[in-house]
Amino acid sequence: MHDFDSLTDRRIDSATADLVDRLTARYVPGLAPCDLPLAEVLDRLAQSYPLTALPPDSIHCARTALAVIEADYPEDAAYLPADPDDRQQAALALARTLRLDIRCLEVRQEDAGAHLYEQQAEQFARRTAGFGLTWTPMPIRICAETGTGYCLVTGSEELADRITCLRGVSRADIDRRTPALIAYLRAKYGAEPV
Repeated sequence: MHDFDSLTDRRIDSATADLVDRLTARYVPGLAPCDLPLAEVLDRLAQSYPLTALPPDSIHCARTALAVIEADYPEDAAYLPADPDDRQQAALALARTLRLDIRCLEVRQEDAGAHLYEQQAEQFARRTAGFGLTWTPMPIRICAETGTGYCLVTGSEELADRITCLRGVSRADIDRRTPALIAYLRAKYGAEPV
């Protein structure tokens, strides 16, 4: 049996639907909204992890600008060039005009950051066991725009979950059982509720 996610009209299998039902039944009744601004979340992370800000004209900032503009400013995105490289550079310039607060940060492989890279190596070993592949560290990055709340974490599931937990959920997320609520519950309580 398959169910459909009412927000995305995408098919989800019954095991996923059951997990969502268990998480919401167990944790939503006592859940209070806590919608922490993304800028504050990033400031808290800077206190816990060794972060390096990437240059504002980096490819990561350009990709973040393009993602935000295409999602939240589609009328402006329509005027961007079709060529992918030109489109990213134009999006970066438009982001400045729109005064978007784009922050791209990279976690250094030292202190608390070293733990995240160790986890990355362990996950690689589990997922590629028996294939004879060699792990090479993938940079752990946070690319965000604080006004819209856009945030993409690459290289670390633990860091992505921590950001999700720090951000919390709004009353609207709780009432509407949005994907943001499900992501929050999974990050905070794990895949299997106790």
